[in-house]
Amino acid sequence: MNYDHDVIVVGGGPAGLSAAIRTRWVKRYKSVPCSTLVIENSFPGGLALWRGCMFTGPAWKLAPGDILSGLLRDMKRFSIPVHRSCATRMELEGDIKTVHTADGRTFRSLAVIIAAGIKVLVNEKDYLGKGLEVTSMGYEFIVAQLKKFLAVRGTKPLVIAGSSGLHALIPLVRELNTAGRQLLFVMEGAGEDSADVLHAQVEAFLGKGRLEALRVRTAGGTRDIACRAALLDFNSYELAPVRRCALAGLPPDPFIRVDQDMRTALAGVFAAGDVTAGGYNSFSRAVGQGVAAGLSAYRHVFVRKFGAEPPLFAYRPSPAVLGADFRELPVLHAELKPRALARAGQVRGQLEGRWAWMCEGLDGTMTIAELAREHRVPLAELQEVLGRLIEKKLITLHAGA
Repeated sequence: MNYDHDVIVVGGGPAGLSAAIRTRWVKRYKSVPCSTLVIENSFPGGLALWRGCMFTGPAWKLAPGDILSGLLRDMKRFSIPVHRSCATRMELEGDIKTVHTADGRTFRSLAVIIAAGIKVLVNEKDYLGKGLEVTSMGYEFIVAQLKKFLAVRGTKPLVIAGSSGLHALIPLVRELNTAGRQLLFVMEGAGEDSADVLHAQVEAFLGKGRLEALRVRTAGGTRDIACRAALLDFNSYELAPVRRCALAGLPPDPFIRVDQDMRTALAGVFAAGDVTAGGYNSFSRAVGQGVAAGLSAYRHVFVRKFGAEPPLFAYRPSPAVLGADFRELPVLHAELKPRALARAGQVRGQLEGRWAWMCEGLDGTMTIAELAREHRVPLAELQEVLGRLIEKKLITLHAGA
């Protein structure tokens, strides 16, 4: 049972961040936290960093920063690591899940939460309003956007990027292009190229203070395309999401099907946010599904470690009859492997002198029994100290044999 993290979250948008935080901090009262890794190709926060993403009602609104700042603050507070790369392949069948990334890394876990959204984000947010625009608001507004976009003068082409769903917009763009502007449609995914349609993945947006080019990857390699301006058609991604990651064991559908607990067809694999089938795309849905996926992944990991369902009142009540000796924390079996989740200084503040070695010695490679033997401490006393650290959410326990 050698693995790197209890849970791997693929995607660092509102759904992914909410899921990761919930696995690490399940509830205020006693619980065993998970070790969690977030894999994000762009910036933690995802689309919530872009303008126009918010909780809203007819008479009120919360800007994305009002919520996102809290999520990012919790990520930092609980030392949840973020690996900046794109997941390229996942092996999801079996007890241990494996995630491969574009930079050649491989990570293994007991559970995976897929919150990758409808497209792989790069550095779009750096150029929003600086030569890069995004379709938004409504379909009538998109027509107005296109007219304004096609009025941009210059000798370089105007680029409209999207998924295969961009086919729905191309006829209108050509109809509105009465001035004969030079156009290039960049469509993510496979297909046949034409004079003004290029099938390629957008790797990055380039420019010094303002958008000047797109870096794309085609079947023939990487190239830079100079442009006057670019329009990212998000409607196309909502129609036909782009998945760059192979999900071994799940159906090859564009969207991932889940039940009400965000479980997929594979045990230990969950999904949340825009990547899931059905529903209405929104910030609130992403956050809510992220929390549900996090709790479900936590339950799966808990059962794998301790052989019983976790007590999750008041999220989910249990019909079990309580005894006078009931304890929230499970028995810390000797074959479990302690792993620190916080900085050494935070752990040190909870320990007495004879236990100082634990500040650096909990890396998830040795069992409780092995640690007791190596440091010549009574097993029962070590289990008691570990229990106190778990209550403070400073460590977790990885599964042993």
